[in-house]
Amino acid sequence: MIYRFVIVSPEARSFRRDLRIGSEATFGDLRNALYDEIGYSPVEPSLIYITDHTWSRKVTIYEVEPPHSRSDEDVFLMERTRLSELLDTERQRLMLLFDPDRSRAFYIELREISSGSLPSPYVLSRSEGEPPLQRLPEEEVKKKEEPKVKSVAPEVAETGKRKLNEESTPDEYGSDAFDSTEIDPEGFGTSDESGEFDNEIPTEDFPL
Repeated sequence: MIYRFVIVSPEARSFRRDLRIGSEATFGDLRNALYDEIGYSPVEPSLIYITDHTWSRKVTIYEVEPPHSRSDEDVFLMERTRLSELLDTERQRLMLLFDPDRSRAFYIELREISSGSLPSPYVLSRSEGEPPLQRLPEEEVKKKEEPKVKSVAPEVAETGKRKLNEESTPDEYGSDAFDSTEIDPEGFGTSDESGEFDNEIPTEDFPL
């Protein structure tokens, strides 16, 4: 079988690559094919996540075996795991973290599964835009790593008189109190296992 993947980037909105590759290729083959096309160095660390349709992580595929892994735990490695082992349905989604330290990733969708064969290990069927830099300049790294300072209401900062009553009930704040269940993750971006959004990515804008 032939898999066609659509690959986009939240950092470079004009970037898109469509890759066709055999289902028996490994996840390492998929990563290397993309890296070959965009000029990335394969020696930089990377991770692949299988996600659900809201980009929440479900399965991790490692470049090297993680330390402290248990003997009874399934560990998927890029160079050993074939695409067909974990992907068998169109519209399945993946994240390829090419800069794991800063959670920078390509967002990938298995757009099409078809029969047939390819004339080469992979075929690039669509190429648009320039990819993001594999490594950010030092000044950009510093910006991303600077802690965010939460703003404080002026009246609170100046007088310190506004305090939440520990015995207050939600009703005191009105019926429009915040409800996390009303948030649609697909409109905000990826989420980790704790439910915290680590990248605000408007996925509805993606050409997926």
